[in-house]
Amino acid sequence: MAESDSPHFQDETTTSDRSARADLLASMSLMSGLVYPSETIADTMAQEGVMDLILESPLAQRFIQQGIEQGSREFLLDVLALRFQSEEMHQLAARIGAIDDVQRLKQLHRAAIQAPSLQAFTDLLDADE
Repeated sequence: MAESDSPHFQDETTTSDRSARADLLASMSLMSGLVYPSETIADTMAQEGVMDLILESPLAQRFIQQGIEQGSREFLLDVLALRFQSEEMHQLAARIGAIDDVQRLKQLHRAAIQAPSLQAFTDLLDADE
């Protein structure tokens, strides 16, 4: 069976070839999402046994990291909105949106839960900038 005929890409390849294939598959699945439902794409990729390869892709890893960052920001903003209903929340949302360090977002999330006031939280945010 020729390399291009293999549906599972299980030939012996170099790391850079594997990475390039992973990026190509990730890009193809992303572009397919413009035409087909995401469930169909995910099911097809799983059936073909290429999902693990796609997840190795630097492109996929970047999207996963961005998703983790976005989720962390949303959790932090949810806590602040529940605890401190204030007009200052809009300003804080923009500042928090600029943070891309997941560990920092986790630290701020804990601080938002424990801070006695919005001002105390803002002071902590200011101290680290």
